[in-house]
Amino acid sequence: RLAPSAREQLLEPLLAFVADGSEPLLARISAGTALGLIGDPRIDPLLPRMCRVPAGRFWMGTDEAEVARLARRWNVPEAWFEKSTPRRQLELDAFEIAVHPVTEAEWARFLAETGVDEVPAHWPSHVPARGRANHPVYGVSWQAILLYVEWLSERTGTAFRVPTEPEWERAARGTDARAHPWGEAFSASRCNTREGGIGGTTPVGVYPDGASACGALDMAGNVEEIVADLYRPYPGSKFEDPDYGSYRVTRGGVFTLDGDLARCDRRHGAAFAGPTGVRLARSAAHGWQGR
Repeated sequence: RLAPSAREQLLEPLLAFVADGSEPLLARISAGTALGLIGDPRIDPLLPRMCRVPAGRFWMGTDEAEVARLARRWNVPEAWFEKSTPRRQLELDAFEIAVHPVTEAEWARFLAETGVDEVPAHWPSHVPARGRANHPVYGVSWQAILLYVEWLSERTGTAFRVPTEPEWERAARGTDARAHPWGEAFSASRCNTREGGIGGTTPVGVYPDGASACGALDMAGNVEEIVADLYRPYPGSKFEDPDYGSYRVTRGGVFTLDGDLARCDRRHGAAFAGPTGVRLARSAAHGWQGR
């Protein structure tokens, strides 16, 4: 109900507040919530903000020599880290990945235009709850995600897709094999995992100090993000798992579970990890060569 002039006066300070990691977390969340109420200019359902990831080599996976130490550090079974072994170098072509996971506002636009019956269970109706437009959407099926990507690609004339598992990890960890998007040491103040005690999703981008090297936000915590790949063993893996081929991999950790899942190298599945959404990708476009 704000007049346009009043809204414009609010936007700049709110956006600056959300992006300032020196401000208290709960204040950043409040500023993000205000943006969700008055219309968040960072979210355009037909023009997702994208990060450019150059072509080149990077380290993917977990070093086998680190498995025992990591399992002790997080007090979890070694098998949870063994499924990400061995670490190896891969080379990828240039691509782009979304700055934020797909939000509830973007999903609502998709539902409204297509009539697809895929309303998240936590929504009160066919639209998100008030103030949640800029939260990441979750609780949607793989089939609906494919329909969303197809709709958005046709609607915009741009070939969006779901990132592959290597692309997701490359965007999250850069080229230096870092454990988390921001660096080696885990920090509950940089991501929305159970350690932070928030207990639910947060507006996208309220953890600016958790950004990856390419500028992607919320790649650790908030909601799990599904990737295009089925769960399979890595080349050269000694780990055996009867679940191979039975689900698509999810990445990034989630607000309901601990920070070990938020490591860039951890791989898991939606059935085990909790609330799951998606982040868009596309191959290098607009003449950009990625170098």
